[in-house]
Amino acid sequence: MQAYDYELPLILRGVCAVEKGDIAVPKDEVSAAACKKEFPDVYGMEKLMLTTNSGLGERVIGARMKVGLILGGGLAPGVVEVIAGLYHALMRWNSKSVLVGFTMGIKGLLDGNEIQITEETIAEMLQGSGTAVIGTGRLALDDEKIKLCAKTCVSKNLTGLVILGGSRSSTDACKLSQYFKSNKINVNVVCTAKRAEGNTGSDEVDVGYGFDSTTKLYSWLVGNIAADVSSARSSYHFVRLMGSKDSFSVLETALEVHPNLAFIGEEIRAKHETLSHIVSRICDMVCTRALLRKNYGVVIFPEGILQYINEMNDLLTQITEIIENQVIDASFREEGEYNKVISTRSSSMTVQEVCEKLTGPAAKLAKTLPMWFLEQVSTPGSTTSDVQVEKLLSSLCTEELSRRKNLGTFVGKFAAQTHFYGYEARCHTPSVHDCCLGNALGHSIHVLLEENKTGYMVHMSGLHQPVSEWVPKATPLTAIMGVDKKGRSVLKNNQVSLDSYAFKAWEKLRQGWIDTDSYRFTVGTLSDAVGTLVELDGLQRKHKTLPMLSTHEKETELLRYIDNLTLEYGTFLKERLAYNPPLPSVIRGAHRLQEISEESVGSAPVQAYQKDLEALFPHTFSSRKVYKISCNDGSSGVTTGSLLRIGIVLSGGPAPGGHNVISGLHDFLKSRNKSCKCIGFINGPDGLLKGNAVEVTNDLLASYRNQGGFNMLGTSRTKIESAEQFNKARESVLKLRLDGLVICGGDDSNTNAALLADYFVETKTNCSVIGMPKTIDADLRSDALEMSFGFDTTTKVYSTLIANIMLDAASTKNRWHFVRVMGRAASHIALECAMQTKPNYTIISEEVDENQRTVIDIVEEITQLVISRSDKNLDHGVVIVPEGLIEVTTDLKQLVEELNDAMSKGGNLNNIKGFLTPESVKVFTLLPDWLKTQLMSERDPHGNVRVSLIESERLLASLVAQNLVAKGYPSEKDFKYWCHFLGYQGRCSLTSNFDSDYCYVLGNLAGVLTSHKATGVIGAVRNLCQPVANWELLGIPIVSLMRLEKRHGKKKPVIEKKLVNLSGPVFKQFARARSNWGPTDFYPQRSQLDHLKGVLDHSCTHTLSLETMGKKQSKM
Repeated sequence: MQAYDYELPLILRGVCAVEKGDIAVPKDEVSAAACKKEFPDVYGMEKLMLTTNSGLGERVIGARMKVGLILGGGLAPGVVEVIAGLYHALMRWNSKSVLVGFTMGIKGLLDGNEIQITEETIAEMLQGSGTAVIGTGRLALDDEKIKLCAKTCVSKNLTGLVILGGSRSSTDACKLSQYFKSNKINVNVVCTAKRAEGNTGSDEVDVGYGFDSTTKLYSWLVGNIAADVSSARSSYHFVRLMGSKDSFSVLETALEVHPNLAFIGEEIRAKHETLSHIVSRICDMVCTRALLRKNYGVVIFPEGILQYINEMNDLLTQITEIIENQVIDASFREEGEYNKVISTRSSSMTVQEVCEKLTGPAAKLAKTLPMWFLEQVSTPGSTTSDVQVEKLLSSLCTEELSRRKNLGTFVGKFAAQTHFYGYEARCHTPSVHDCCLGNALGHSIHVLLEENKTGYMVHMSGLHQPVSEWVPKATPLTAIMGVDKKGRSVLKNNQVSLDSYAFKAWEKLRQGWIDTDSYRFTVGTLSDAVGTLVELDGLQRKHKTLPMLSTHEKETELLRYIDNLTLEYGTFLKERLAYNPPLPSVIRGAHRLQEISEESVGSAPVQAYQKDLEALFPHTFSSRKVYKISCNDGSSGVTTGSLLRIGIVLSGGPAPGGHNVISGLHDFLKSRNKSCKCIGFINGPDGLLKGNAVEVTNDLLASYRNQGGFNMLGTSRTKIESAEQFNKARESVLKLRLDGLVICGGDDSNTNAALLADYFVETKTNCSVIGMPKTIDADLRSDALEMSFGFDTTTKVYSTLIANIMLDAASTKNRWHFVRVMGRAASHIALECAMQTKPNYTIISEEVDENQRTVIDIVEEITQLVISRSDKNLDHGVVIVPEGLIEVTTDLKQLVEELNDAMSKGGNLNNIKGFLTPESVKVFTLLPDWLKTQLMSERDPHGNVRVSLIESERLLASLVAQNLVAKGYPSEKDFKYWCHFLGYQGRCSLTSNFDSDYCYVLGNLAGVLTSHKATGVIGAVRNLCQPVANWELLGIPIVSLMRLEKRHGKKKPVIEKKLVNLSGPVFKQFARARSNWGPTDFYPQRSQLDHLKGVLDHSCTHTLSLETMGKKQSKM
């Protein structure tokens, strides 16, 4: 749908008039005096409001105009809709009008580089590459540049200039309008409120476009993390949200998601809180939850949080003064130790030397901070987005909680994951609200230009009302000016008011979130609901116009809204909960189990392992059977109506679709006999061993159907492998009188399921054990088992975010993005995301391992790509990195293996070199300190490094930067990069229709297999690329998937992981295409982003469809 197809306010549907209001000037005297002095010709203008001009009748034609357009600063969803709305308004009133866009922001205006915007351009922007068609840029305007801008405007015969940007761009608009007016240049300058973070400049200006979409995305991502947290129940997640100068995004996200703790920078400043106060508040919350056995939670805060802490501000100011006009280079000391060195023309200083120059409280504070953090804040040109505050807070909390544990005041466990969200949202698909807002702003800008108004910011009032009731307004830019530290007039950034209804609502709710799991899960821009801040702001503005209302009445109405906020489901979520997945034809009616040969589905165990497997599974291996579900021909089948009690366990890491497996099993049982019971074990295998279970009812399922996560029951990584554990599981089964036990998990969990099934047969425990293929990594597969559940949703979520990042990179054209995705042993996720998004460079772990490549080899290849693209003026790009990279590069693989072994024997950072071989000592010594710390972090239950904590993408990016310097890469190119990790925000995301259908069928399949007393089999579905009605349902012996590995001197049965086949159809197609993706941008079109989101998507992944096609071709 094109932007101007969206609903317009009634005022903009016909001929408009401009009504003048009061004269508007800055409220404080200092700002007013500075502004009047700097902008005398556009100072003291009236506020404007657009109204319906009923006196003119139906106008046929308007003024012919030529309007120039500039995109300034960061991006925000809805900007394309502003452009489209402006273009349509111009064409609507005079088809001879012209709209041109100046490329790369102000620079394009200075250089006179423009493109004419036509209907085709608008279509390309809406459906194709978005703002990349024009590009955006940041460039400070001085007097000389203003004159050059004026010269271009005159030479291009412009009648109007529209600047779409944030506070800096709006300040530039004010400067240009002043210059043009004072020099009688007839070019009207108008801007509009664009601020993804929400600080639009004044209480007079309602929220700008972009805020609704970005905060909806943030809420979706943080909500996904909250679902993961309440599923795995093992970690705290620290989430930093973009917003360097305010906390609006955090406040909106907190009101939407209900994290355990949120920090509002403006409150921190008002209360004069220190860094230690903030750390103490977090640790107090952790200790409180630990007493309730809740060693997990979510903490969110703005990216600019340090600026609100006075002592940190002092520290950062001193560091900036010390290193002013200096450049940080990465270097190595003679002994090979990594160190950051600040190079000047006359000397070089280490970061330690910089810290020695600090004075007062700043010097004392610096001694408490980790060196990696001081390195980051000491880097010239670093911004708030470059400083990993989330890692700082998590590390300081780790230290403080360790101290408390020693004192006996902390009784729990603490593990942390960290996230930063920003670039993923700036080019996200705009919400309906932002589409309508952008479109309306574009039309309103046209009205002001036609009325010869200049020096105004256009905005929309009444955004909490239906679109038809919105009121377009314009405020003089000079009225919302403040002064900076140097006394210059700048558009001031609005701040969260501690008297606002939004803040008061959060204050009333937040205490209840600390020790509870009150998380709410949102649907992002699929929601058409108005944002919470906009709703509460509308309520507060309404109350200001009703002085007769008492304070009590106002508070009562606010509390009523807060109650609705905590209870109400949105329209889309209600529809999602009501979605009824279809079933294959074979289980819609009576059905039976048909035994088929292993060879017919390619599931026979490897010959070399059969004797050992028979010894390990003496009661089930020789009697294994492959089952196919068929329609009942009347000769045999299940006795309908028999009573069954089936338990279900969610095991291992969460994956989208788990709730639908439970739903499918529950509905199958109830369709047989209303008295059948589905029993869910709390916290997965841990609950099975403890007998901690709950009956799954319709009421319990009501809010979880088609939803992501495992949070209804929870999960754990507890292994069931000892004789004592087998007996405890048996006791739980007998106590609950279970006829079947369904275990949803990956290779380890299904191996345990096979062992348990064998044990139950041995002990004559009349309970079937059925496995379900769950892993987002897609490494639990075979010829008979086409796909594990969760892969479809997760890769579509990751691909959406990667596509957003790509559009951002293509628009700003000045930054490389290194994106790490989940996938430890196998790179199926990285490969699938690459097939969906076409990045410039993708690493596949299996290929790295096959070719025995080093990190340095990869860095050199990326470096050459950066240089070759830069030669074509493409100073941006996207690199996808699998999280398991460090375990396959020849230089790091051996080191990681030795570290795993050393830590099991008591190795730590202080003594680790004594455990390593000389080769590994050399590699370890050369690594940056932050990576050493990450590699030495606590191991997972298997004794392996937690790869989710290892920032391999940051290592690659920093080494590429060093390599470019070594190769003489031009300093003016200024290689910029940003790093991302896509992991936990996908594991519990709203389930795609494909995974919803697939998992619901798997749940029914588990019921069918149990009802026929099958055991030791894993549910498998074939023909997944066909309509659901044609899906083929199988039960495959789990032992058929197994191999043997030697662990701790003993042979252990394991399900062999399916790695990326370098000779397979998926990798082959990728390999053929990637050489084209490197030098040129083939990023996804803007119109594809909804498809990539996958929520309403039934289509198969590239991985599944290409492998299915490959199998068909191999049989021909």
